Amino acid sequence: MAFGADGAGFGFGAGIGIVVVIILLLIAMGIVF
Repeated sequence: MAFGADGAGFGFGAGIGIVVVIILLLIAMGIVF
C-alpha cells in the first residue's frame, strides 16, 4: 500500500517509499517485540 500510494499519488521516487516502509516496519517490530 505504501509503495502504491507513493508511486501513484506523488511519484517522488522509490527512495521515499522505501524509507517510509522501513520506518513503519521498525515501529511495527518494536511494538510486536
